[in-house]
Amino acid sequence: GVVRSPFEYPQYYLAEPWKYSVLAAYMFMLILLGLPINFMTLYVTIQHKKLRTPLNYILLNLAFANHFMILCGFTITLYTSLHG
Repeated sequence: GVVRSPFEYPQYYLAEPWKYSVLAAYMFMLILLGLPINFMTLYVTIQHKKLRTPLNYILLNLAFANHFMILCGFTITLYTSLHG
């Protein structure tokens, strides 16, 4: 058979355009909620010495890694969802 180029026409067979809009709204909500929550986790743990326990260092590491995930991964997903 003939193979058509994916660059010649919109690829609506992947998902309907409204589904990309829903995904973009969901990612935007995660960014808005995730950044302040992770920042406050980092800030409070650094400010209060009583919270510097081994378990909290693990949680601090997760919050720090999640910060990078939000800034790098979620924003790229948001951008690609908005542009189909």
